[in-house]
Amino acid sequence: MKKVLFLFVLLSTLNITAQNSEIKVDLLDILVLRTLDVSYEHQLNDEASMGLSVFINFEPKSNNFRYNEDFQITPYFRQFLTDTGGFDVFGELFGSLNFAETKADEFGDTKNYTDFALGLGAGAKHVSRNGYVFEINAGVGRNLFNSSVSRQFVPRFGISVGKQF
Repeated sequence: MKKVLFLFVLLSTLNITAQNSEIKVDLLDILVLRTLDVSYEHQLNDEASMGLSVFINFEPKSNNFRYNEDFQITPYFRQFLTDTGGFDVFGELFGSLNFAETKADEFGDTKNYTDFALGLGAGAKHVSRNGYVFEINAGVGRNLFNSSVSRQFVPRFGISVGKQF
């Protein structure tokens, strides 16, 4: 009986805290650039949220129009500037642990690198009464460590849809 009561309390607590979470997929990246960018975001209060985005690049390296990064893990913090019930505007501070490969040099050699970028972004989000999320965001970060091989700037932009639960 104690186990059933404990399980009931645990599940009801998880249900209460999970009401302010959402999962999103970046449609712009999927349709235009053949990449997958999935985000999980948790609302801390009415004015702030934090989240984690995972980015995987499936575009062939031979294409001219592609992200340089092959894989990114991006934690972020958002401060909402408006609370209108329509499109709420936010500012964002993010970090990006990114993995990529340099372009081939004159001998055809490439190097793999890992770097970390800090950046700023902004955007707008709408959450419907049914909990569906539509979001537009843009930002840029600067790589901090491997400046001899990594790109100087890391872009962050997208048009995402998702579900709040």
